[in-house]
Amino acid sequence: MLQNGGSSDDEPLEDTTAAIPLHSKRTERKQRKRATRDHKKSSATTLSQLPTELIVEVLKLLRPSDVFSFANVDRRFRALVHVNADNVGDEIIQRRYLILTQCFPLPKLLADIDPAMQQLLTDPARPRRLDIHKRPYQHVIPPNPQLVCTCLTCFLTWNNLGLVLDFAHWQNNLDLGVPIPTLPRGQTLEWNTRLVERSARIVQRALGNSLRYARILEAHLDSTVRAIRRHQGNKGNKRMHVDMTDEEAASGVDSFLQKAGPQSLEFPYNRDDYDLLEAYLPNRWWFKRDQKWVYTIARQQHERDLDLLANAPNR
Repeated sequence: MLQNGGSSDDEPLEDTTAAIPLHSKRTERKQRKRATRDHKKSSATTLSQLPTELIVEVLKLLRPSDVFSFANVDRRFRALVHVNADNVGDEIIQRRYLILTQCFPLPKLLADIDPAMQQLLTDPARPRRLDIHKRPYQHVIPPNPQLVCTCLTCFLTWNNLGLVLDFAHWQNNLDLGVPIPTLPRGQTLEWNTRLVERSARIVQRALGNSLRYARILEAHLDSTVRAIRRHQGNKGNKRMHVDMTDEEAASGVDSFLQKAGPQSLEFPYNRDDYDLLEAYLPNRWWFKRDQKWVYTIARQQHERDLDLLANAPNR
């Protein structure tokens, strides 16, 4: 008999049931495979786990357009590309666009010029002696004189970069033989205004960003490759062509443009001339005696233009 009215029913019950172990060979194989798979997943290093320094070195090997695609993956990668844009862009230019960067140098920002010269460049009374200043093109708009230097050298380099972007925009039309829309003489159309203003914004952003500058050069290399292919495929065109192999075209590097070829110094004054462009590479002359290209716009030329402006008798 139990004391104090206790009962065996008051004692807690302990659950001693357990899963029956499975020892089939098929189950064991599945478990080993799962363990191996889980180990591989846990030990694999993803791109986001790599050190920033290593990611930056990898970006330097890519094309600029691929770097911008990488920046769209997430916020961390976007910030990484933004912070290292000049470092990455400078390296890409050295690897891929040594020829193009000499043909299409950047104009200078007004903020980077001596304040005394800034006043001369932005003086409303400054005479505009050059026709290029008086007659803006339909496919390229002038730079903002409050942001960009408007000496002759900078004006020409600005126009060339704007032309590069406009030429790239119409590559599909040129490949397919579709006429480029024309503008009525003395008139402008909204679609053209939007297009040239967009090109101007892209060039302006590139003035302080090497990666954006490299992206413009990449676009022109692509346009140049496509234009060369069009002219090579024209059997009736017996003019001297640029020597370009399929491997060189696919490389994404402009080194093949250092070979002897036709000169292209004339600025296309309107889009009607685009179908005649095979390799628009201004600011260089071929020296036959030395068998090399000599580039005509050097860094000192901008400084010489400023000196001329400063010393002009009726500036």
